[in-house]
Amino acid sequence: MGAKCDMGWNIKCSDSNCGQETWAANIGDLIEHHRDEAGWIVCRQCGKPGYIEKSYGQQEGGEPWEPRLRGVITLGGTDETYQPFVFLLDYKDEEKVKDIWFSYYKDLRKSGGKLKTGAGPGGAPVFGKQDLLNMLSQSVAMKYVTKEEIVSSLGKS
Repeated sequence: MGAKCDMGWNIKCSDSNCGQETWAANIGDLIEHHRDEAGWIVCRQCGKPGYIEKSYGQQEGGEPWEPRLRGVITLGGTDETYQPFVFLLDYKDEEKVKDIWFSYYKDLRKSGGKLKTGAGPGGAPVFGKQDLLNMLSQSVAMKYVTKEEIVSSLGKS
């Protein structure tokens, strides 16, 4: 997902009874209109869980990396140019979120520029302590992790 102009996002419904697909025009639209209150990506037709399929070839060859984007945790202030966030990922055969993908978007449309999505200015996004705590708080609210899991991991370092 290198720094590039932000293209649209095809959202597929997880509910076989619905099976509809919806379209988010860009990352801002995805975050604003295609998530539930907790941050999970949802089908706009029925409101049930949705996902976005991605596929990336690997430089080493072999099978492509094929994550499914299931949720978005936002970390930036609404008026900031750089908006760090994380995607919550699952994989087709597992259907359970297990990975977090750190990213950001840069929105310069107000000044005549473009909306871009990428790894961060000059590399991966930089998160402050409050951003980390916010990410953990939202992860608990989304039931991706529990408070108990966070506390029990503290003794393992």
